[in-house]
Amino acid sequence: MGASATDEEIRSAWPDGLPAELAGAWSVSRESRLFEDVEYGQWGLVLLSSAASAERTAEQRVLRADDYRAEDVVVGEFLGDLELLVLSPSEIGDRRVLVALPLDGRQDWYPAAQDLARFLERYRDQKGAKFWESAS
Repeated sequence: MGASATDEEIRSAWPDGLPAELAGAWSVSRESRLFEDVEYGQWGLVLLSSAASAERTAEQRVLRADDYRAEDVVVGEFLGDLELLVLSPSEIGDRRVLVALPLDGRQDWYPAAQDLARFLERYRDQKGAKFWESAS
């Protein structure tokens, strides 16, 4: 876990605002690497900084305009594959946090949790295993 992001840093990356849970997470840690396979880099999750998140979100909205909604935020990247962790405030239930698959449409993305905190709890409890794959 890294140093915390400043309010100015978060506002600079997301001037139009973003869900409070993300601002809260970044105020605790600017960027985090969870359950990282430090030997080969083929496992784990990188929770992006607010700036990296804004950049990655903008990129995905252009590249995959049919799948990404205006309020979606790319929060993290899974190491070793191309899956992304996306917070989608317009979704309900366990679809508010989605694992976006690189080649599949939004309807096939994994529902992972109702909020970021719950996702992180479940990810921790499963010691970095992809619990959403077995739940679907």
